[in-house]
Amino acid sequence: MSEPAYKTSSSPARQPAGPLRDWLATLSRIDGAAAPARAPERAEPELRRSTEAPAAWEPRIVSTPPAPAPAPEAPTEDEDIAALMAENMVLKARLKSEADRYEELQAIIAEELRALRHHVESEIKRTDELRAERDLWMARAEALAQPLFQKR
Repeated sequence: MSEPAYKTSSSPARQPAGPLRDWLATLSRIDGAAAPARAPERAEPELRRSTEAPAAWEPRIVSTPPAPAPAPEAPTEDEDIAALMAENMVLKARLKSEADRYEELQAIIAEELRALRHHVESEIKRTDELRAERDLWMARAEALAQPLFQKR
């Protein structure tokens, strides 16, 4: 410790002088007034100033920030069940709409397959007709060429 600290006495008779004493007095008044009454903070300094002697310096009173909003409560069991039922209904509706779309797509594909089958059958008939015509022409050609290859 430094030398002046040893020489200082800690007797209650000696009080700090000047602004420090005013500051300590103000702090004790704030603590004493705030504990029993809990009045609004703005009205308190004005009341003290009018009743007591004006202080040389007063500390600034800082209001505490508002308490954070309470966290939302956990849903109850009934609310959980209601939420699950609602989600279940939504999923069932989606499933039904998907099933309807699936059936529509199946109907469209079946119609396309029928049209394709009809087209293939008509092409096969046409090919059969062309084969028959080819066979007829081959038979005629052989009949006409036969005299050419016979011995005379």
